[in-house]
Order: sequence, then structure tokens, then C-alpha cells
Amino acid sequence: MVTTRTAGRIPAEQRHHEILTRATELFSTKGFDGTSMDDVAEAASITKRTLYRYFTSKDKLLYEIHETFSGQSLVPGNPDDHENTVAEFTALVKRHIDVVSGRQKEIGVFFEERKHLTGHNRRLIERRRDDYERYMVSIIEFGIAEGEFVNLNARPTAQAILGALTETYRWYSPAGPLTAPEIADVFVDLFLHGAAVNRHYKFEGNDNVPAILSAERSAGSAAERVREAGIREFARVGYHSTSIRDLADVADVTKGAVMYHAGYKDRLLEEILRSTFEAGIDLLLACNPKSGRAIDSLHRLLVVHMRFVGANHEAITVINDSLRYLQPAAYARVIKLRDQWLSIFRDTIARGVDEGDLRDFDTGFLTRTLVGIFTSTARWYDSRGQLRPDDIAEVYWLLLMFGLSTEVR
Repeated sequence: MVTTRTAGRIPAEQRHHEILTRATELFSTKGFDGTSMDDVAEAASITKRTLYRYFTSKDKLLYEIHETFSGQSLVPGNPDDHENTVAEFTALVKRHIDVVSGRQKEIGVFFEERKHLTGHNRRLIERRRDDYERYMVSIIEFGIAEGEFVNLNARPTAQAILGALTETYRWYSPAGPLTAPEIADVFVDLFLHGAAVNRHYKFEGNDNVPAILSAERSAGSAAERVREAGIREFARVGYHSTSIRDLADVADVTKGAVMYHAGYKDRLLEEILRSTFEAGIDLLLACNPKSGRAIDSLHRLLVVHMRFVGANHEAITVINDSLRYLQPAAYARVIKLRDQWLSIFRDTIARGVDEGDLRDFDTGFLTRTLVGIFTSTARWYDSRGQLRPDDIAEVYWLLLMFGLSTEVR
């Protein structure tokens, strides 16, 4: 039963804030579709009628959650008026990390549930996102024109940097070894100067990287079609929004066939996540990451994994957005695979530091940065676009290893 409070005792602004806080907590644990307006009203200790006076729909709640961090404008009044490129770039990174560290849960909820936004609210947020990205692109382009930055493709460079900064919400901890301002400083150093000790390092060719076998196999058997339907629908509308009937319709099988081949949705979700991680691990190990110099191995890993992201971006989206919905035992099994995947990158980076080819960055930080770039790429990558996975990988490699700045360290 809902516990109500006497009307008028709580100021409207405070009530608005409390409702958003409770909605954020519910969306974080139960998901957007797994949360009802009744749930929000009960959590906020108000009646549903009171809730609707503040928020007319869950869509409006999700939009307002976005406003708690995006409402703090990160774009200056005249985004095309650049004077000191390095200073502007540094300020942008610091503002971004300040927002992420202060609105960690809200950012997580928005990015993992934003597929549910519709209509005007969705268009407004997309325009704001595009404006922010264009501002970062313009800083990079201006820096290139002024000779302050090296000539990298500005758009994927901006997307990589913004993606890595935003993905900090997944791992930042106020109790961690670095404060938010210190994390921002490390990001500035990395993105301006790179991780390589020798900025003119000539790495070995990567003609021998293994072929990519997409985890999203061509639909053939009924079991494969059910799996592909799960990937497509979980990525498109979300885990909670997809029913067994939806899976049957997309896979062109009966509901009974879905249950026979996949069981309940939670079992299908685990199978998708497990098989995607296993395919990625097998591919990375096929690169022989322990052979040769670590910096060359890291280049091979980056190229082949970017190809994997390009071939499996929907499955990776499912991992990013739905991992938290697994049952505890299944979650533990998948996390074990994720940690094995991460360890391949982390161990290679650590070896590169030991061999003297990589600067003494914290290996965990550099690994998380790389993974954050991969994760964010799955959100925007389009196989119909002009850039191929190898093109994107090369931009990422040059950015991470050698940095943007033309200044000699």
C-alpha cells in the first residue's frame, strides 16, 4: 500500500527531485520497461495522481533524468569561436568528467534505456548530443588547422574521446585511488600525448590478423534464428520489452519452438552474452598476443577487435544494456568470461609497459579507456557508413598511442 504524505508539506522542487531520484533507482535495478508508474509512486511515497501532476509518463521521467546532467550545458555560447585549442580541449574533458562523476547513476540509466525515448523528447536530446559532438569535432579541426593537433579524422576521434569519457560511469568510484579531477588530468595527458614512449614507433604489419567470424551468424536452423531474433530485438527495443511472442514472430517459428531451443528469455540472454564473449576471446587469442613485442600485439588486438565490433555491434549493444538483467548465477558466469576478455588487453598493456614501449600509465585505466571506446563505438557504428572497421581502428590506434598534440614531450 502506498504511504502518502500530507499535501503541501514538501516544496514542489524537492518533490520533483525526490521522484526523479526514486525513478532513477528503479530504472537502474528493474529497467525502464520493468518499472511501472505505480512503482515510482510507491517508491516516492506519493499517490499515482500526485505523480502525474509532475510527470505525465515514463518517457517524461527518462527525459528529465537526462536533463539532470545534460541540462548543465557543456557547449559555450559560441562553439565555433576558438582561441586556445589545447585549453578548450582540456576544459571540455574536465567538465565532462565532472558531470559523469556527479551524475553516475543517471548517466548509466539514460544510456542503457534511451532506446525507449520517443517523439519530441528523443529529437531534442539527439540534437543536443549532435551539437556537443560537433563542438568537440570543431575543436579538433581547429587544432589541426592551427598546427596544434595532428591530422586525424576529426569525427571518429571526437566520438572515441567522448565515448571513453562517458563510459567512465561504469567504473568510477569516489572511493577509488584517483579523484575525478585527477582522472580528467590523466585523460588529457593520454589524449594529447598518447601512451607510446616513442611517438615515431614503427609497428609490424598486421596482414596476418585472423578472419572475423560474426557471432551474429546467418540464420539457418531454428535455434540460430531464435538466437538472432534475441540479438536483434534485445538491441532494438530492450530485454524487458521483448516477449516470447516477439521472438517467435521475428524468428518465424512457434512460441513452442522458442521455448524448446532457447528456454525462457533469461536463458537466451545468457547464451547471447556467453557466445559473444567466447567468440571475442577466441579471436583475440588467435592474434597470438604473447608473441613479439607487446605494442605490436596490442595493435593486432585493436584491429581485430574493432572488426569484431563492426560484425557484432548489435550483440555488443545487448551486452552493454542488458548484462545487469541476468540472474546472479548466470551473471557470475558471464562476468568470468568478460574478465578473461579484459585480461588479454590488460596483460598486453602491462607487458608493453615492462618492455619500455608504453608509458607508465595505470594498466587498468588504459584498459578501461580502450574498452570504453569499443563500447561506445557499438552505439554509433553503421556498416553502411564510409568508414570501415580497419579505418576506425587506425584512428583509435594513432589517438591512443601517439595522441593529438603536435607538441614534443
